[in-house]
Amino acid sequence: MLQNYNNGIKFPYKEGIVNTKIIYTINLFLVLFSFINISAQKSDFTIGKTSSGKVDIKGFSLKENSKINISGTGILNNNFGNNGFAYGWILNSETREVVWSLLNDKEINGQSHRRKFDFKKELSLEKGNYEVYYTLGENNGIRKFLNDILNIASAGSIDRNRNNYYMTLSGISGIFEPNDGKEIVNQKSKNSIVSFIRVTDNQHLKKGFTLTGETKIRVYSLGEIRDREEDDYGWIADAATNKKIWSLVADHALHAGGGEKNVYENKDLTLPAGSYIVYYNSDDSHSFKEWNVMPPSDPQFWGITLWLMSPDDYSKLLPLKENDIPKPIIEFSRVTNNQDLSKGFTLPEATDIRILSLGESSGNDLTDYGWITNADTHEEVWKMVNHNIVSAGGASKNKMINEVIHMKKGNYVLHYISDDSHSFNNWNDNPPYDPDRWGISLWAVNGKELKNVKTFEPDKFNSNNVIVQIIKVGNNEKIKKEFYLDKDTKVRIYALGEGSDNDMSDYAWIINKDTGNSIWEMTYNITTYAGGAAKNRQFNGTMILKKGNYTIHYKSDDSHSYKNWNDSPPDDPTMYGITLYYEK
Repeated sequence: MLQNYNNGIKFPYKEGIVNTKIIYTINLFLVLFSFINISAQKSDFTIGKTSSGKVDIKGFSLKENSKINISGTGILNNNFGNNGFAYGWILNSETREVVWSLLNDKEINGQSHRRKFDFKKELSLEKGNYEVYYTLGENNGIRKFLNDILNIASAGSIDRNRNNYYMTLSGISGIFEPNDGKEIVNQKSKNSIVSFIRVTDNQHLKKGFTLTGETKIRVYSLGEIRDREEDDYGWIADAATNKKIWSLVADHALHAGGGEKNVYENKDLTLPAGSYIVYYNSDDSHSFKEWNVMPPSDPQFWGITLWLMSPDDYSKLLPLKENDIPKPIIEFSRVTNNQDLSKGFTLPEATDIRILSLGESSGNDLTDYGWITNADTHEEVWKMVNHNIVSAGGASKNKMINEVIHMKKGNYVLHYISDDSHSFNNWNDNPPYDPDRWGISLWAVNGKELKNVKTFEPDKFNSNNVIVQIIKVGNNEKIKKEFYLDKDTKVRIYALGEGSDNDMSDYAWIINKDTGNSIWEMTYNITTYAGGAAKNRQFNGTMILKKGNYTIHYKSDDSHSYKNWNDSPPDDPTMYGITLYYEK
């Protein structure tokens, strides 16, 4: 077997006589030499040669403290902080810390003058597991700048010549052992409570879990935040209330390496017993699929991962069950463009109601929003308004409200309206943190009260309080109806019409038939904004009518009426006209 290592070396001997002592000495020498030679052999791998916007990944483990050698070719352009072009780095797999980066190695890149350059490095590392990354970045906006500078590869040529940009790592064989760089990350993800890693574009991910007791957890999340707007980000919500427990936001996030918009948070949380849902949203660019600026230092953990802080707490962890999530009384979700939705509900007793509504804000106005009215009086009970809403994540115009209100026994109608843009699956900017909830939902805070709540269709609801009404008025209508009161009566008048420049074009009035006098008229000055177009006006108020005979009148012009709108309709379009109710 020794002859396999001696490369045909001739052993000295006398012809016909073998000197065994000499042979033994030579063989011992060759064994020792071979052992030294084997120990000095190198194990290596090459990383890089990838296309623009991609990150090549490999890894290695060190069985003991050792030195490794790094060599390769890179391009650095320090004038553009979000684009380093061709470079590599090494990450400690346990701590997730960068132990070496070509970007930060002043000994190397301080002499590069931002040109394509070759480099060599000897690095001492402790025993452990490491991941190696190499990326090639390209930004079309700097092509002219690069082309105008001598000896700097143009941005267009970088991708075409990607095989020229790489990094080779080597170490002592038997100590330095290469691997694919993903196995340890996969294992860390597998050992988590919830883990979304290597998230790509246009992902909307969620998964729940239940804790039977107070538990400490670790949250590690990487994402993209620009100008304080979340593009790729994760959060944790209480499954029962939809309240956000934690979110990756600009105020708390730290720079994650690479481009300025790469952020992360590594945080310990203590969660009480309960059920939770973990979410992660990504937009249409800059993700593990492809980076449009320099990637973060820990690209494989782009997403969100939760771990238990103590293995003893695994006994408290259960899968989320469907029954752990309360069912809404009414839910308008995934609302798209140009929707006008309504649903009635009856509360047989006073009830605390949780309202979650997501919508769109434009300046000081809301364009996608929800509200609740009293079905008997059409009075507004609750409305999503700008002064009591908060950010819904994503674009700054995404707004939400999540609150509990006390509602009296009675009949109500839940409404939601959307305009012609920026809605579920039609986003013209970043979507909200929970796009499926775009709309409005109601829950009974006490789940036992849910079974007592009945729903109905508003168009088919007949209030027992109606005295007389003229509704769903079209163009060029002149309608009147008579009614009689057998005693002095307090009545509620609810009227919708059209008015502008202090003048009404669609309006109502009431005549005392016994005297012939007009006792009430819908003028511009007594009306208020009715939602939709600015010219939509409404009156909702009370007055005392004496015993006697009366006539209600309604007149409309040749445009903008029920199902003939030439602008946005009012919030309560089916009630366009006038209705009189008995006021209790």
